[in-house]
Amino acid sequence: MSSFIFASLMMGCDKHDQATNNEKASSEVKKPLDAQLQKWVGHYKGSLPCAGCVTFCDECNGVNVDLNIHADQTFRLERTSNSDHNKHELYVGSFSFLDNGKIKIQLQNVKERNQLILGSGYVEVLETKTGLSYQSFEDFQLDKLT
Repeated sequence: MSSFIFASLMMGCDKHDQATNNEKASSEVKKPLDAQLQKWVGHYKGSLPCAGCVTFCDECNGVNVDLNIHADQTFRLERTSNSDHNKHELYVGSFSFLDNGKIKIQLQNVKERNQLILGSGYVEVLETKTGLSYQSFEDFQLDKLT
């Protein structure tokens, strides 16, 4: 009889542990995504002036940029030069917000043109040293595809 009571208690504890685990899993799934972070998530594409240029000029063939920003604060950045001067670049990593409003980010482990500001349907690449917009800021915008 005592073994029956012991077995019943053990089964009850096991069910409690399982219920607790299920509650933890469902609370992790239901965790809402930060609304401002959600605005960043997407696929961006565009053509920017070459690394040494601050605007498109006669000698500048530009660089094609393909950027994916994910909800887990990671990114995939691909830059392809339209000239033979620079090689293809691929960066995968995380990003951090530079302001409380979460409209500026910095791509970690990307040396140049690693700061972005969120626009309406686009992101704008900021000047590396100052963190400010280029004078020809229209040349530094990547359109949001999705």
